Amino acid sequence: MIKMVASDLDGTLLQNGAQVLKPPVFELIRGLREKGILFVAASGRQYPNMRRMFSEVWKDILFVCESGALVMSHDQAIFTSPVPRALGDAIISDILEHEGCEVLLSGVDTSYFTSRCREYADFITYTMKNTVTIVDDLFSVDRDILKISAFVHNGRAAELVPAFTERWGSRISVALSGAEWIDFTTANKGTAIRVLQERFGFERDEIMAFGDNFNDREMLEAVGHPYVMENAAPDVRALCPNHCRRVEEVLETLLSRPF
Repeated sequence: MIKMVASDLDGTLLQNGAQVLKPPVFELIRGLREKGILFVAASGRQYPNMRRMFSEVWKDILFVCESGALVMSHDQAIFTSPVPRALGDAIISDILEHEGCEVLLSGVDTSYFTSRCREYADFITYTMKNTVTIVDDLFSVDRDILKISAFVHNGRAAELVPAFTERWGSRISVALSGAEWIDFTTANKGTAIRVLQERFGFERDEIMAFGDNFNDREMLEAVGHPYVMENAAPDVRALCPNHCRRVEEVLETLLSRPF
């Protein structure tokens, strides 16, 4: 019996670049709760952004944020995995040496970036609707950094993943997170799912998860019922045999079963 459902957002629950969830998603989450099934929103996004997105049901769900480096419940952090300072500074320097790359630093409650590129700053602030802090110097941020992200202009992130992985992959997770994003974290979504599995005493076969990209790999591998979106890249679809067009369709089928 399924006791927990985790879903990625961008490219999974949010299709075709959408930034707002459709109302039926909230009804399905309420339906899961009525059946005693926990819903987990699992994303590379920051917590304030995700909390606003799920404002109708935020008290009823759990949040895996920053690609697994932060787990939140009722505004309380139940798991964090910061990037060591020296390692983080070295990665920031490396990203900035690559032409066409911007850096986004993720804390528990805000994103840090510089204002050197107005288009990028506007995208983070007004399109993604992140809670933001603009700084003059990324190396001066004195809060824990949970995730370092490289934003690669012109959708060329996949081209840079091999080089970043070769340099940093033995010390930190390097994951493609969409056409423009590469995430550096000391945890991943699979780490966070296992934290929740242990916290609630669930078996692997009692957990379902949905994803569409390589940063979902560990989460999909951690559960007994993984689903990949049909429109994901072929290499991602190969991660598991279960494919779906819409998360909502699978959840509707799940809720129609007798409990």
